[in-house]
Amino acid sequence: MKESTKSAELESSARELANLRDELDGIDDRLLEDVRARIEVCTRIAVVKRKHAIPVMQPLRVGAVHEHAHGYALDHDLSPKFLHDLYDLLIAETCRLEDLIVEDSSGQG
Repeated sequence: MKESTKSAELESSARELANLRDELDGIDDRLLEDVRARIEVCTRIAVVKRKHAIPVMQPLRVGAVHEHAHGYALDHDLSPKFLHDLYDLLIAETCRLEDLIVEDSSGQG
């Protein structure tokens, strides 16, 4: 293979990778914004739970969220275990924040 052809192929693949990485960065930005929005809604849920003395942990709701993610994984050829683990992380963080809000009696309103 000629050196100029090899160099052109390397440049082309570098541009292709850069474009795909730009696309991935945009997806990551949307993902992060959606995680932030999800947490914000969960904090509003915590305020309602505090107001009405509802326990933070809602096993039926957690099960429904996992079931939804499991079905999504199967429908979209993704790993159910991966989505289960991802939701375990999301749920753990939102429960941590909900606990702080529910326990904060000074912020009731």
